[in-house]
Amino acid sequence: MTPFMSSHRRAVDMGGSENNNAPQGIFEDNRYSLFAVVNHLGSLDAGHYTAYVRQMKGSWFKCDDHMITRASLREVLDSEGYLLFYHKTVLEYECDVS
Repeated sequence: MTPFMSSHRRAVDMGGSENNNAPQGIFEDNRYSLFAVVNHLGSLDAGHYTAYVRQMKGSWFKCDDHMITRASLREVLDSEGYLLFYHKTVLEYECDVS
């Protein structure tokens, strides 16, 4: 995701190159993990939504109305995602120590 982050874009806009002027660690700081996929089956007028949700690393579940079943990573990756949900793996925050 680094090439799409505003801090990276600002550095490129100020004359930096796309690849070589990234600060040390910027690629690790902009890492995201997929944790949910929403799928839509049907037409634009009607259809049905299902979701795949990751509980822990490697544990995926398919949510289809009231039925929740285990799903494989291959099943998740092969699905036609309508919405993808990610979370940032490195959280940034400032600690005000006075």
